Amino acid sequence: MARTLTFAAARGLARSRLNCACSLTHIRSLTSATNENNINQHYDVIIAGGGAVGSVLARLLLNDNVDKSLLSHRRLRPLKVALLEQRSSPPSLENIANTSSKTKHTPNARAYALSPTSLSYLGPSVLQRLQQTNRLGIYDSMQIWEHDGPAQLHFAGEDLNEAVKSGRLVDLHGLIERNNDTEQHQKQQQSNRRPWLGSVVEDAPLVSAVWDELRNDERIDLIDNVQITSISAPSQNTMGNVEPPPPVEMSCTRSITNEGGSKHDEECTLSADLLVAADGANSFVRRTLGSSFPMITHSYDRKAVTCTVELDVRKGDMARTAFQRFLPHGPIALLPVWNSLNNHDNGAPIYANVVWSTTPSEANHLLSLSGTEFITTLNHHLCQGPNVNPPLLSNNNRGMPHIPIIGTIAKEMDSLLRTANTALTMGTWTESPSRNFFRMPPASARVVGSIMGFDLKLSHVQQGYTAPRVALVGDAAHTVHPMAGQGLNLGMGDVYSLSELIKEAVDSGMDVAGTGLFLDRYNQERMVKGLGTVGGVHGLHELFRCSGSNSSSGIMNANALNSGGNASGVESVVGLGRSLGMNVVNGLGPLRRAFAEAAAGAAFSR
Repeated sequence: MARTLTFAAARGLARSRLNCACSLTHIRSLTSATNENNINQHYDVIIAGGGAVGSVLARLLLNDNVDKSLLSHRRLRPLKVALLEQRSSPPSLENIANTSSKTKHTPNARAYALSPTSLSYLGPSVLQRLQQTNRLGIYDSMQIWEHDGPAQLHFAGEDLNEAVKSGRLVDLHGLIERNNDTEQHQKQQQSNRRPWLGSVVEDAPLVSAVWDELRNDERIDLIDNVQITSISAPSQNTMGNVEPPPPVEMSCTRSITNEGGSKHDEECTLSADLLVAADGANSFVRRTLGSSFPMITHSYDRKAVTCTVELDVRKGDMARTAFQRFLPHGPIALLPVWNSLNNHDNGAPIYANVVWSTTPSEANHLLSLSGTEFITTLNHHLCQGPNVNPPLLSNNNRGMPHIPIIGTIAKEMDSLLRTANTALTMGTWTESPSRNFFRMPPASARVVGSIMGFDLKLSHVQQGYTAPRVALVGDAAHTVHPMAGQGLNLGMGDVYSLSELIKEAVDSGMDVAGTGLFLDRYNQERMVKGLGTVGGVHGLHELFRCSGSNSSSGIMNANALNSGGNASGVESVVGLGRSLGMNVVNGLGPLRRAFAEAAAGAAFSR
C-alpha cells in the first residue's frame, strides 16, 4: 500500500527500497543524512499538488508506467513517485458518502464538468465508485440559446455515436461495466446506450476516489501537510550537454500531529528526476522558477457566481441535460449533479449547479441577495425561451442617408435577414425527436449551501510548459473562462500527454527528464492544444460579449430581456451574425457532430 510518510521514518524505507532495487537494471541510491529529521529522498517523479490534476497524473503513471510486454526481455524498474499535498490527505470516498447520508449532505458548488475523454482518465474503478455513491451528474443532452435571438444549439449523445463506434472516443458505458457485465450482455445493451456528453463531478469526491486508489499502491509515497520552502532546479544551459542535468532539489517542511494532539514540524530535502507542478493557478513551483515561466494574463472584467440549488420537482427535472443561456453580460449555466440516483419518483430532491458569469457589479449584487431573492432572480433570467433578433436599424434610422429608397431597401433587408434566421431555427426542429423542440429549464426552489464568487481571467505560459527537469500541468500552466467547461479538461489532457511520454521514456530505459527529448515533445503538444483552447474560448467570450444590449444598470429587468435590450447598429449586426452561425452549426449535422466530438475529446478521424 502507499504510505503517508513521516520523514523520520524514511531511513528504514530507503533501505528496504534499495534492497528491492538491487536486481533492477537502473538503481537509484537513497541516502539519509546524519540528522533523522533531515532525510534526503530521491524519486523519479515528484508531483507538487494532490488535487484533481496531480492525483490523476499519479494514477496514470502507476496504472501503466511500463510496457508489460517488455518485462520479459528487459527488467525495467517501476517508477518511484511522490505526491505532495499542502493540506491533509482527503477522507475516503466511503467516508464522504456515509457522512452525506447521515447529515443529509447536499452537493458542493465546487465541481467540474468533465468530458468523456477526461472521465476515462479516472479509470473504471474510480468511475464505478463515483457512480455507485451517486457522485456523477451525467448529461447526454445540452441546450444552448441566446437572450437576443432565436438561435439554439442542441447537442445530444447521438452526436457521438460515430466517434464511439469507430473507437475515436471511449465507450464510458463499456469502461464502467466491463467488470460487471459479460461481453455478450454488453453487446446486447450497446444499441440502447446513449453516449454521455459529460458529467459534473464535485471536487472532494473526485479527489478522494483517486486517492483511495493511490493508497492501495506501494509504488507511491503520499506526503500530506507538506510545504515546499525552496526549489533548486538546473539552469537552461545544462540541457544538451553530454552529462544529464542534475536532479531538482527541494527543501520541505511537514506539519506532524502527535497522538496527544500537539504539532511539530519536520524538515527534509527531496530530489527528483522530474518535478511536476500541479499546484494550481497560484503555483508555488511556477512562481519560484518565475524566470523560466513568464505568464500571459488577461482580465475579463467578469466575475462568476456559483452555487447549488434544489429544483422544484413540480416543474420538471434536469432530464440529464446541461442548460446554458447567454445573457448580455455573460452566460448562465444550470448543470446536473447527483442525477444517477436522484429522481422525483422516489421522493429524493434533485440538485443542480449554477455558474453565472457577469460583470463584477452585477455579481456583487447577486452575492448580496438572500437565498430567496437569488432564486427569484435566477428563475427570472434562466427560465425564458429564445427571442427575436433586434432590428439592425434603429427606429430613427440614425446613420442612414436621407434617401427614401435606400432607407426602404435597408429596412427590407433587415426584415429579410431576421426572418431567415428565425426560419433556420424552425428548420432544425424536424431533424430528430431529440432536437425538435426547445425545452424550458426547470425552475429552482431554493439555494443549498453558500453562494460563492470568483474573478475570471485568462492566463497561459508565454514560452512553454517545461524547463530542465520541470513540467507544468493544469492551472499552473493555464486558466480559461468557464463558459465552455474546458478548464479541468485541458489539465486532464496535460497529465495524459505527460504520463504517456514518461511511460515512453521508461520503456526506452532512459532518464525520465535527463534529455530534452520527451519534455520538448510534451511542450510542443500542449502549447498547441493549450493556446488553441484558450484562444478559442476567449474568442467565444468576445463574440457573445458583443451582445444586443448596452445595459449597464445592474441585473437586467424583464423588459430588457424580452426585447433584447437597446442594441447599437454594430452590436445588432454582430448579434445577428452570431445567431446565424449558431443556427448553421445546429442545422448541419456533420458540423454539429464535429463540434460535439471536439468538446468530448474524441481523436480526429484519419
